[in-house]
Amino acid sequence: MENGKRRNLIPLKEACAKGHFGQTTAYKLINAGKIDPFKMEGRVMIDADSIERYHLSLPKIEPKGARSSDHA
Repeated sequence: MENGKRRNLIPLKEACAKGHFGQTTAYKLINAGKIDPFKMEGRVMIDADSIERYHLSLPKIEPKGARSSDHA
């Protein structure tokens, strides 16, 4: 356990639903180190907090024409 905190592990299928991605993307994210996998009794489990961190790391897309000079 990191810093005495219990991991928030969920099964891969649930992690995919929570993250709004499929299993192929989940494994790509695991291999890229963007979400944290664990093995529990032969099952792949994902730290749900790592999905939240991944979502927070995504860049925001600014709408076209949103520059302040367009409104002057």
